[in-house]
Amino acid sequence: MADTFRNAEAEIKIILAGGTAEDACRSLGLEPGDGKHLSVYFWDAPWADGDGIRLPLAEAGAIVRLRRPDRGGGKGDKGNRSDLTAKLRPCDPAALPAKWRENRGGKGWEFKVEEDWSGSDRVWSASLKVDGNYEPPVAGEGHGPAACWPPPLTPGQRDLLAHAGVTDDGLRDAVALGPVRAVRWKLSRQDLDRPLTAEFWSVDYDGPCFLELSLRAPHADAPGAQELLERTVLERGLRPAPRQASKTQTVMTELARNHLRRAV
Repeated sequence: MADTFRNAEAEIKIILAGGTAEDACRSLGLEPGDGKHLSVYFWDAPWADGDGIRLPLAEAGAIVRLRRPDRGGGKGDKGNRSDLTAKLRPCDPAALPAKWRENRGGKGWEFKVEEDWSGSDRVWSASLKVDGNYEPPVAGEGHGPAACWPPPLTPGQRDLLAHAGVTDDGLRDAVALGPVRAVRWKLSRQDLDRPLTAEFWSVDYDGPCFLELSLRAPHADAPGAQELLERTVLERGLRPAPRQASKTQTVMTELARNHLRRAV
């Protein structure tokens, strides 16, 4: 399937949760002041289904995400540009039209197709990221109503989302969820032969937290790279979350739960 796309890579991920995530930060020497601090927002139209939460856009395979740098958060806070991303995850690579089958980019935008590797799971995604000066979509640091919908999606982003069956009509009831507080580090380590990205996410002060470790590799090299990353984590006495669920899905569910609780 990798041959379907030109320049496609695998992104190999390990998720550590709760206290293990905090232990991993200490073990890897991840200092908050050395990372890039971000506020992360998502859009969906959540509703309660008994004790569960439904996220219709995410369930359709459509993610809309805004990342805004927190000014002065740390030494890594350079190039203070926000970015808005429309992503299909999961997506069926064979169903994408030809124009969405090649990684490419230009000034202020990047389109990328890649396969996410998390444990034994393999999930394809396609994303179009556009840089810009975006305002926070939620009033009161997440404790007020959504400022507006829609976010300023480009025609290309809307076209990409349409391949998940998500149109403007489907976006009409969406609300902004967030923020997630994130810190991201770019690392070069001697025990890994590829650059490592570490990203710590937290929801509120007493909510869930996660550390995602990720690296990219050509598909032919991905099994060896995954084995090396897993060994590096285990040798530090760290145990990944037994269920390597997407941190985006887990966090969006928590944000949606908080949103619906405030709306009552």
